[in-house]
Amino acid sequence: MADKSKETCAHPSCHCAAAKDSKYCSAFCEKNAGHPDIACACGHPACETTAHAGSRINAT
Repeated sequence: MADKSKETCAHPSCHCAAAKDSKYCSAFCEKNAGHPDIACACGHPACETTAHAGSRINAT
């Protein structure tokens, strides 16, 4: 069984799969790994969905 922690991007706010041979899904996440946000802005579909859902919740 594969270790899930190695398959997911290492950026604390990211929900994407890590790129092959990397801890991160993108250069954005690698560059911003030390600066976690409420929502990841890597631009991948998994994080865009999470970011939009959070903005709807906070729009009240």
